[in-house]
Amino acid sequence: MRIIFMGFRSFLEHKRGVENVIEFQSKALAFEKIYYIHFGKNNRAYKHNNYICISLSPLSLRTFFIINRLLKRIKDKSTLLHSHNPLLTFLYKGKTDFLTVHDGLYYLAKSKRENRFKLILLKHIEKRIYNKTTYVHFISHFSKKMSLFKNESKYVIIPNTSIYETYVEKKPASKKTDKNKIHVFCVRSIEERARFDLMLEIADKLKDNFIFDIAGKGPLLDHYRDQVNKRNLRNVSFHGYVNDEQLFNFYRNADIILTLAEYGEGFGLPIIEGYLFNRPVIASNRCAIPEVIISKEDLVENDMDNIVDKLKKFNFSKNIDYREYYDQHFSNEIILNKFRNLYLTVVK
Repeated sequence: MRIIFMGFRSFLEHKRGVENVIEFQSKALAFEKIYYIHFGKNNRAYKHNNYICISLSPLSLRTFFIINRLLKRIKDKSTLLHSHNPLLTFLYKGKTDFLTVHDGLYYLAKSKRENRFKLILLKHIEKRIYNKTTYVHFISHFSKKMSLFKNESKYVIIPNTSIYETYVEKKPASKKTDKNKIHVFCVRSIEERARFDLMLEIADKLKDNFIFDIAGKGPLLDHYRDQVNKRNLRNVSFHGYVNDEQLFNFYRNADIILTLAEYGEGFGLPIIEGYLFNRPVIASNRCAIPEVIISKEDLVENDMDNIVDKLKKFNFSKNIDYREYYDQHFSNEIILNKFRNLYLTVVK
């Protein structure tokens, strides 16, 4: 049996988020061949580990013909098609077996206050791709609720897991360098919805006792680095993209993980990764985060005073095994079994 995944970026680039989810899903069954189709700088095919990767040049009128010609050549009746890319799903004339929805197109466009034409177009695309898909996979109840999906039988909700599980000890020892400061770690795409404007205000209020390390790239990375310099915030560092080993060290060094969101947070992967490293997490009471967080006591409103107060008064001596919570709800074994059963449903 073979499977074709349709995603966004190359595995050879900085791999996070969707690419990691696809890598995990590909382990659900012993596939004879695994194809990965994504957008890239040009049209080319290449091999990466056990994946046959196919890069498509940026979206154009030719993409419709290219994707249909390509899938006609590599897809047969025994090949599963699992898409994470709504545009490629829309352009493909045939049926898609599985579509993973992280956040609905129309919901995201409304949240970003896009123009009316784009809203109408994305609404049409989103409705169309659901009708062309056998099973729609949502990563949370929130992502389903905010979608335009109406079929109450052909869907499944399976949360994310972490591909870093095999790299982590049961209870990793902290390697904190400054024992006199509380280390706060955040790993996010640096964009408006992640509320880094609010985080800088919080860091300014807590500059005497807290250090904020922020990992991730995004369109506003340079803007917020500039803001850190203008405000002379010596306790804040935007590290940009970090490799896996650097990421592990940040998690191990952290006293607490902070995840802020305004919209567009269909799951909250940094939350469960914090638990994987047995670290407490404070996160916004928004989107899918309440579904993932260990306790409502660890939720905050997007208000500076509320978050500052929560950080100052957080009880770090609470005897909570966050890793155990991860193992019981989001472990590789649990999530992999769910995808295995999902794939076999269509195969049968």
